[in-house]
Amino acid sequence: MWTINKLKIMTRKKLTPRYNDNKAIRAKIDKLLQQNTSNVANSGTGSKLDIGDDSKVKEAWERIQAKIKEIDPVFYDIIKER
Repeated sequence: MWTINKLKIMTRKKLTPRYNDNKAIRAKIDKLLQQNTSNVANSGTGSKLDIGDDSKVKEAWERIQAKIKEIDPVFYDIIKER
């Protein structure tokens, strides 16, 4: 039987992203975030890294977010577009 103290502890415990604890996951997500940074920084510059206008950058960000969600859903909930 659950006691009130056990229930209080369970409700206080927060989900933490695996990003915080797992170096391999952190590396994968960091690489995806770096790609997004590059996409945003190079947008509209005409450079070889320019993927297009803002709509193309947004599409790429949505794909990156989907990959992040597969890797770490809790981290995704923190960084997702609102």
